[in-house]
Amino acid sequence: MLRVLSLFFKLSFRNQSLILGTIFLSVYCYFLFKIKPTWIRFGRIHQVKLESEKIDWGLVKDIRESIRLVSKRLPLHLVCRHEAYMAKIWLNYYKIPYKIYIGFKYGDDKSIIGHAWTEVQGRQITGFCDPKDYVIQAIYT
Repeated sequence: MLRVLSLFFKLSFRNQSLILGTIFLSVYCYFLFKIKPTWIRFGRIHQVKLESEKIDWGLVKDIRESIRLVSKRLPLHLVCRHEAYMAKIWLNYYKIPYKIYIGFKYGDDKSIIGHAWTEVQGRQITGFCDPKDYVIQAIYT
């Protein structure tokens, strides 16, 4: 635990604030999905192509890493939908265009497996998977 704290204090202020904000968002998303899942809106169904000339890829990487670290370290069971929702909140805050994909595939035992992942200009930042394995049900922007 002390090692984690010492590593945290060695990070830049932006990374520290992203991690602290992501901890808050992860707890919020976890309980929101448990208590009131009908309140959750990933965005609008994708209708137009969003492009942005200037994206701060360093910021996108920091968002991705903060979500990954918090999901790994927090005792809550965070899954792909929680991570996609946290990414949506951060990317909206920084006005970075994104797409959230919701897809399904058949498992080995013929059960249906759902998955959500977030992309920024074709690069996955949450829910790392091979999109070819999934039948995409919805795309949100």
